[in-house]
Amino acid sequence: MRKHVVILAIGILVLSSCSLFEPRVPQDPSNSGVVWQDPTSPDIVVENMQSALNGKSLLYLDCLSDSFEFFADTNDINDYPTYNFNDWTKGDEALTVTALFAVVPGDSSITSEFSMDISHPDPAAPADSTIIYREYSITVPQSFHCGTGTPAVGIAELVLTEDSEGFWSILEWHDVRHEETNWVTWAVAKAYYR
Repeated sequence: MRKHVVILAIGILVLSSCSLFEPRVPQDPSNSGVVWQDPTSPDIVVENMQSALNGKSLLYLDCLSDSFEFFADTNDINDYPTYNFNDWTKGDEALTVTALFAVVPGDSSITSEFSMDISHPDPAAPADSTIIYREYSITVPQSFHCGTGTPAVGIAELVLTEDSEGFWSILEWHDVRHEETNWVTWAVAKAYYR
């Protein structure tokens, strides 16, 4: 009798745990490790952008407004006349970062850091649009201008807007060269892939 109870208990256990042996739905590899928050403030947009870049994720594009425009520093335009910095829209950004992410080896990652530019503090209570400044360092392994360990460095002047649902996105990125370094800007680092 005891043997039958044990067999019955094992049978019930096996039948109730069949889902343990089913394959799980795989996580989208392009979003692995990306921490994403609803962009309810300009700061959160920057945090999302940093996380998406570090994760080589096209969620990066979700930080940008549909009307997004990127503007290179005038010095970069003059120093790199063969690069196309003109009319840089969200569509151009999508093609560029997709190509840039593709050169990063699978076992490597992008390292980006955005910090407040203390000479330009954030506005206290932005209404429906604002301008914030972030000093950045973005290292892309195996990129043309940013080889292993060499960062793109500069200041991002970001114009952000808030939509009707209270979510913020970047409308314009004005890239500013850091005069104190000899490193290239983000504009130059990614323009090669445009």
